[in-house]
Amino acid sequence: MSAIGYYQAFNKESVIKNKTLSQTLWLGGGIKAPTGTYNPEEKNIGQSSLNTFQLGTGSLDFSLNAMYDIRLQNVGVNVNSSYKINTSNKYDYQYGNKFTLNMLGYYRFTVNDKLAITPNTGVLFETASKDWKTKDIQVWETGGRSLIGTIGAELNFGRVSIGANFQTPLSQNLGEKKVESKNRGMAHISYSF
Repeated sequence: MSAIGYYQAFNKESVIKNKTLSQTLWLGGGIKAPTGTYNPEEKNIGQSSLNTFQLGTGSLDFSLNAMYDIRLQNVGVNVNSSYKINTSNKYDYQYGNKFTLNMLGYYRFTVNDKLAITPNTGVLFETASKDWKTKDIQVWETGGRSLIGTIGAELNFGRVSIGANFQTPLSQNLGEKKVESKNRGMAHISYSF
């Protein structure tokens, strides 16, 4: 379970040839609680791929986040970045820190003054450093990078947003090529104050 808070650093609108250009920048931070199940029996260094797919990390982790959105009328681009700082769990295992950069193009269909539907498509880049066992042994077959294609949609009801997307790997080098990412999905709900 994680919680992320954002602060709106700026929100600017201007008019270019009778079209509204909107720009918004959000900066934030978050915390992830050790709520998922972590099985210490699966942290075998020789078979590190088993440890990659735990249901939880067993650690308290932190994130730094930024989100920039630029939109001309109903067409826009959204860029999100996140840096996750992992700590050691009680079994002295520490997952590598992770950087994520996501860029989506979208079109906003306004149904009425309270409802908008926004289909989107884009790419997601992820890179992670290697894991550590007992702070002095690097787990070799961990970490790596991936480039993922995404397609999805978001519904906005005033201050509430609900969205989902489908993600498929385009390129990857994970765990020294011993781990392979498959298709995945993501869903979210958010509320703006």
